[in-house]
Formats: sequence, C-alpha cells, structure tokens
Amino acid sequence: MTEAEDILLDVADPEASARFYAGLLAIRPLESGPDHALFLLGSGRALSLWRRSRDRPDGLNVREVTFRMDGRSAVDETHMDWWDRGARIVLPPMDLACGRSFVARDPDGHRLRVYAEA
Repeated sequence: MTEAEDILLDVADPEASARFYAGLLAIRPLESGPDHALFLLGSGRALSLWRRSRDRPDGLNVREVTFRMDGRSAVDETHMDWWDRGARIVLPPMDLACGRSFVARDPDGHRLRVYAEA
C-alpha cells in the first residue's frame, strides 16, 4: 500500500500557525513566510501550512492530524506537555475501544488527535 508522505493544512495566517506548531512540536520550520510554512517531522513527513484562499470561508477545510504514541502513558504525558504549551484541549485523555486518546485544536480549528492503540 502507498503511504501518504505530507500533511497540508489551509490556515488563515501561516506565520502565526508556524509559531503555534513550533511551540507545540518543539521544532523550527524549515521555511516560514506570509503564505507558507514547512516543517519536517521526525517521521520524515512534511507538515505544510498554506494560506487559506480568501474565497473560502473559515472552517470549510478543517482537517484532523493524528499522532501515534507508543503507549497510554505517552498519551497522558503529551497531553500535559501540550496543555503547558497552550494547546486548546477539546477532548481530554480517555480510554476508547480503539485505545487511549485526546484531541486538541490548532488556531485554525484543525483537530490534533494523539492516541495509543489498545
């Protein structure tokens, strides 16, 4: 099966979103400007933040980005770390049938799901 390599998100302000993700993920963008920012993640995948087209209303292109952890404790530790970094937590850590998970939102409303499989 072919794997997706890049994550592309429409954002209102790429520079503001780059600051948010730099703080949340503790990495610096490879590129950052008024219309685009690019991060290289530890997995080798790229996170690209592109300025949202003015003809599309906010919220139309909200996405979910998932971050897989190696265990329940890693989910809880990441939750506390992201909380301390100012992430907006919308679903606190909880056990679900599929495993442990929590959800945060970025400044543009994209869902950031952190999980560990059961």
